[in-house]
Amino acid sequence: METDRLVRFAIRKMTEHEVAAECLEEADEIVIFGSRSVGLEKSNSDLDVLCIGKKSQKLKTRFLDLTVMPLEETFQAKWLGNELASHIAKYGTWIKGDPKWVDSVQIGAEAVDAKRRRIAAFLRALPSRWDNLDEIFRQKYATKLRRETQRLLLLERGVAVPPTRILDESWDVFTIPEQEIERSLVGTMGSDEIRFRRDLLDRITAALAHQTTIPSPLQTLR
Repeated sequence: METDRLVRFAIRKMTEHEVAAECLEEADEIVIFGSRSVGLEKSNSDLDVLCIGKKSQKLKTRFLDLTVMPLEETFQAKWLGNELASHIAKYGTWIKGDPKWVDSVQIGAEAVDAKRRRIAAFLRALPSRWDNLDEIFRQKYATKLRRETQRLLLLERGVAVPPTRILDESWDVFTIPEQEIERSLVGTMGSDEIRFRRDLLDRITAALAHQTTIPSPLQTLR
């Protein structure tokens, strides 16, 4: 979505909600991120917005995911080192104000550790329940684990995590072999979870095998 259209779309969506409309007026910075920021949205994609101003707040609706944070927090190490900050710094589109903090963003060890803990939590919980899950939930969790492992591999390299559609359709942009996803997951699974592990890895391999690289604007990300 070109910038002018994106700005008009964002303003229209934000003025539909009182909290978002207030942020539109008061925020020092407003940034669109996620799929819409890079023109890879689908018809049902939500609008991801960061508003930087005077308070902390969250708003989640069907088509709007709004995060509000105080300006002073954007200069703190906790923010500058996290996954979302690095994503926004690389892929965000500012529709109000100027990016005052992006040059200080650097993915930190805490972001990497948080992602490892999240993956480990899934891998602890799923094996004992896997056989009893409906197919739709097995596929859902396999997709979630594949995406989270892709994100972990990027964070470990200090690379900003891109919009999800790039993970799903253009993993080769980052030249990280699919076998590395498998190695990362296998290294955190117990040897007594063979059937769960094989089914999970088969699903991940099948998903990656059907990827077709998204055309421009991804070529500019190499």
